[in-house]
Amino acid sequence: MTDLGAAYRQARESVADLIRSLGPDQLARPVPACPGWTVHDVVAHLTGVASDVITGRLTGIPDESQTAAQVADRSATPTAVVLREWERSASQLEAVLSKGGRSNLPPVADVVVHEQDIRGALGLPGNRDTSLIDLVTAPVAGLWESKIDSAGLAPVVVKDGDRVMYGSPEAPVEMATSRFEFFRAAYGRRSRSQIERRFHGTDDPGAYVDLLCVFGPAGSDLVE
Repeated sequence: MTDLGAAYRQARESVADLIRSLGPDQLARPVPACPGWTVHDVVAHLTGVASDVITGRLTGIPDESQTAAQVADRSATPTAVVLREWERSASQLEAVLSKGGRSNLPPVADVVVHEQDIRGALGLPGNRDTSLIDLVTAPVAGLWESKIDSAGLAPVVVKDGDRVMYGSPEAPVEMATSRFEFFRAAYGRRSRSQIERRFHGTDDPGAYVDLLCVFGPAGSDLVE
């Protein structure tokens, strides 16, 4: 079984290394995938999640008021200081995550998703082939298949060209997409129209989209 503490640390260090390379203008850049937030705000949120979990203020996925507080509490704090807070809190969080099972995946997914949000905002694509993307996407795909079956919809296969990523090759409905695009769609970083046009073999792609997205879909097209 994957050590989720180690996975979180890998994801966190990747984000921290990226953030340390940025200048003030880049840290103040708006993040289209997180409307209303800057790059600094995304780091503040990630730091707030780690802090809130280890102090017991957060026991599940944070709601809008909690994420707003995480960002507001660190709005005037230099990003470098916020990173140091994240590192301190994460040392404890990682130990907790290492002891748990798959239910501890959300904090890891949060960091992996937000790294790509930051990279998209800055025009700095990278880490699209990391195993962490598979780690946080595979459970979503599995749950999606179960939801499709429960809803009585025709089975779907997710394919990148001729390569089957999820589902049965014999499924009558196909979602044609790349590994990275499926990940971004599943976590609400693509609009409904962007996702729907990837489907073939169904007159109602929206029914599949409704069951796929963990968050979203995005309110407008997002191209990275």
